[in-house]
Amino acid sequence: MPMPAPALSVVLPIYNEQELLARLWTELKGALESLGLDWEAVFVDDGSRDQTGEGLKRLAAQDRRVRVVTLSRNFGNQVAIARGLDHAAGGLVVTMDSDLEDRPEDIKRLLAEAAKGFDVVYAVRGSAQKTFLKHMGSELFYWLLGKVSDMPLPRHTGNFCVMTRPVVNALKLLPERHRYFPGLRAWVGFKQTGLELPRAPRPAGAPKQTYRKLFMHAFDALFSFSTAPLKMLTFLGFVSFIVSLICAVIVVLMRVLISDQVPIGWASTILMIIFLGGVQLIGLGILGEYLARIYDEVRGRPASLVRDERL
Repeated sequence: MPMPAPALSVVLPIYNEQELLARLWTELKGALESLGLDWEAVFVDDGSRDQTGEGLKRLAAQDRRVRVVTLSRNFGNQVAIARGLDHAAGGLVVTMDSDLEDRPEDIKRLLAEAAKGFDVVYAVRGSAQKTFLKHMGSELFYWLLGKVSDMPLPRHTGNFCVMTRPVVNALKLLPERHRYFPGLRAWVGFKQTGLELPRAPRPAGAPKQTYRKLFMHAFDALFSFSTAPLKMLTFLGFVSFIVSLICAVIVVLMRVLISDQVPIGWASTILMIIFLGGVQLIGLGILGEYLARIYDEVRGRPASLVRDERL
């Protein structure tokens, strides 16, 4: 006889967090047990190479409410969340990171806000300990995303949220591989609101989101939710045509009116070639980004593969 579905599922992608796992479980278990609900914790091991996987297996053996999905390699945080949603059975589903910057104690506040009739309550990130470079990069990213996005997307949000079952089912219908979870969550619609929550500093271990991963994550967001870069090609082409036309008119007038003072050289020609060549290269690069994503979708490979399940 199948077990009844819990009222709440918590999905946690995790990668190389052996230093944090014990503390994470202690705080998470304490926060969930204080709610007075049936719950489950769905850990998605995103190909950890340390002892995280062994620690998760011990937790699953000790507590039947722990479910562990182990991916065959590191597919990335966003894909791990999608796989976790596939296995979450609760009527309400919380997604959060496993570095304890998203505080388990704040789940109660998200649920309280959702009880007011919202289908999605996402955490708006408060002040966090960021380097100057990360802070400026974050501000630039959200500003640019707001300018080019085809739809309004919330600023300063991450994975931490609570969703009702219809929202989770809608997200499971989206098969794309280059995922930006906050954007997909906004795209499905439903009644959503943000709740500002403070972020805690990471208590142990090194951040797993390197500058390279953050940069690629920003690329996925920009190219997944905007066709503005493609439209920019038309604008650049128009500008280059106007500039070239103006230069041609100026050269003709100078040749007719003051032909004896017009220097004969190749500077203007070279400059125009460089300008047009730069526009073409930019255009090819932008088209390449979209074509690469189309190629990934057409190949039809699964977004992730499961090596082991302890459900």
